[in-house]
Amino acid sequence: MFGGAGFAAATMGGCEEPPPKTQLRGQVHLTMLHTSDIHSRLFPYNFQVGQVDAGLGLGENGSIANVGGIARISHIVGRERARSGRSVHIDGGDCFQGAPVFNFFNGEAEIKALSTIGIDAMLIANHEFDSGARNLGVQLQKWATFPPLAANYQMEDASQPGASPLGTLFRPYTVLDSDGLRIAVIGMANLSSLTSIFDSPNRLGITPLGTTQIAQAYIDMLRPYVDVVTVISHLGLENDEELIATTTGLDVILGGHNHIVLQPPKKVFDCSQNFDEEKQSFYVEVDGAESGKKERRYCKPREVVLAHSGAFAKYVGRLDLVLSNAEEDLPETCDPSKAQDDCYDPVNGFEVLSSSFKLFAVNESVPEDPTLINLLEPYAQQLDTLANLDLLVGYAPDGSRRSSASGGDSALGNLISNAMWLRLGIQTDFSLTNTTGIRADLVPGPITVEQMYNVFPFDNSISKMQLSGVEVQQLFDFVARRSAGRGCVSQVQIAGARLVIDCDQTSVNSDGFETNGVAAGIFIGAELDSNEKPRVCTADSECGAKVFGQCDIENNICWQPIDDFGYYELATSNYLAGGGSGFRVLQRNTTQFDTRVQQRDALIDYIRGGSPCGSGSNGELRDCSVDTDCGCKEGEDPALCGVEDGTYVCACENAVNEGELCETNADASCGSAGKCVLAACRVDIAAFDRATCDAAPNADIAEKCEADINPCASAGEQCKFLACVDRTIGNFSDGRLRMVGK
Repeated sequence: MFGGAGFAAATMGGCEEPPPKTQLRGQVHLTMLHTSDIHSRLFPYNFQVGQVDAGLGLGENGSIANVGGIARISHIVGRERARSGRSVHIDGGDCFQGAPVFNFFNGEAEIKALSTIGIDAMLIANHEFDSGARNLGVQLQKWATFPPLAANYQMEDASQPGASPLGTLFRPYTVLDSDGLRIAVIGMANLSSLTSIFDSPNRLGITPLGTTQIAQAYIDMLRPYVDVVTVISHLGLENDEELIATTTGLDVILGGHNHIVLQPPKKVFDCSQNFDEEKQSFYVEVDGAESGKKERRYCKPREVVLAHSGAFAKYVGRLDLVLSNAEEDLPETCDPSKAQDDCYDPVNGFEVLSSSFKLFAVNESVPEDPTLINLLEPYAQQLDTLANLDLLVGYAPDGSRRSSASGGDSALGNLISNAMWLRLGIQTDFSLTNTTGIRADLVPGPITVEQMYNVFPFDNSISKMQLSGVEVQQLFDFVARRSAGRGCVSQVQIAGARLVIDCDQTSVNSDGFETNGVAAGIFIGAELDSNEKPRVCTADSECGAKVFGQCDIENNICWQPIDDFGYYELATSNYLAGGGSGFRVLQRNTTQFDTRVQQRDALIDYIRGGSPCGSGSNGELRDCSVDTDCGCKEGEDPALCGVEDGTYVCACENAVNEGELCETNADASCGSAGKCVLAACRVDIAAFDRATCDAAPNADIAEKCEADINPCASAGEQCKFLACVDRTIGNFSDGRLRMVGK
């Protein structure tokens, strides 16, 4: 069933002698195509291009680009394979979770799509387990035509009652034969995010293995029989670099998990972490063949290529290698005056002479592979039936970012936290959700149910619990340590509270180790003055306790420092409440109550509860008869009326011309039916409706569809009621999470 299976079975079983290394000699070329962290983005989606992605060729900075889609990826892979005589395509895992197709089909479409593309191997990463080990096993057994790899997972015996079936499916490595060149691919799966594998007992039936030790063992086993040794990794960039530095014999690592692009790839020396001063030589530690104890193997550092190719189906990486096993081609030849292991070792097979990397942006300029379009069509039709993904939730004039330039609270993080905190029936003292659980920005323009799934792909519900002041301090100290270890970027988003994180200050964690990161200031609720009203402030010094970060300058009120002996009610995700991402202080709390309200639904309802763009303080739109009624009146302060001429238009069904700009008919008047709506809202919603018609089976149906709905007229009416995702519902960063240091 899986490619490269014969060699894997022979070497693992030990019953047959492995085939000899190929007889290729001299320089050869190899193309390695790499994808990773696709996260179910099988269908194209709209994305607001930032500066980094613009620099990588995805689109213009600030523009809304249509990106992703497995049919486009298939076209790129097929094209590049045709251009290269010797090639392999390896995927770095996390193909599950991130779009509605996974929520409804549990990974079936993802595995079928990758099999159809013809990938040679795929790493099993953390999100492949999001619907459970059994589901992963079922999807692989039914649809995979490639070997799923994970060398650093020891699986339980699948023959035992109730055991996971994955022990019969996962392989530590595979060997690919590409036009005579034998390429070993070792899978190093993720450990840091797969929290449940560390719980004992755990439902996945996995025992994690030491990364360096297991990698070196497989490198040593495979090296005599292959030409090139590659690791496909989901460990993350820092762990990839450490893996290279603590092993010897690797040629390439293709990495993932951090959702980054290395352009160009890094070149990291292997065998470079440990140095023996006495022997003046580098070494790696290996298990002794007889003693079983750690022994030193002395080795010479070699450059290893480390490539990461991004995430969310935005890029395909192409790594081209020129390799040779001819000693005269290598940069250093044997020097008789030096120790023998300073020479080229023939057991290493082909060494990398040079490498080049090209990144292909998956955007509208890339054609779609019709085979993949046909494969996905039934899933698209069923999604339309099962969930009305095109249903509008609101309109976001400027979108909403999930990240903050300061590393603290973000606009989207605050919006989500507010939705949890203020949810009817929940309404706690404060709320908290993990930053990494927010998976996408809100793109400016119409906000659909599908985008809500992209933001919150996980079906997490909201849990409530009671915490003492001491537990709140422990909670946020853990957040501070976790944030300090990740570049002083907050790993949570909150509402109903304020937090100051000092990333440079040290503390002792629960294991007794000293680490950076302290919650230097925690505030929950407003501090009241003698009249039982919130204390007004413009600076920290004006608040009663005079604690750094206590004054909320945005709202000019003082916040109350937590009381160690007080009790506070928290709303958080059931994932964090269960100890996910290491939140043990929440896991051991015995007051938990799962409300069964999904975070995604809370966000949808919260947005829908807002007022349309342009509403006054009473939540009502301005009446109008013509467009000029929607500009600021003479003498009005634009900051108060909130509009400028042309920003808002008078919307009514009989006073608009159908066209791309949805211009108001100058000869018509709205009479008493007009309301001032955001002009961009009318244009964007009309374009959204036209796109729905354009998806019709043929041009005649599309034309009739557009004639029936009158997109501009219809859009104007929708903008009268569609909620605005703006500052009025908390869509902005207000400094509630202040990061200090680093």
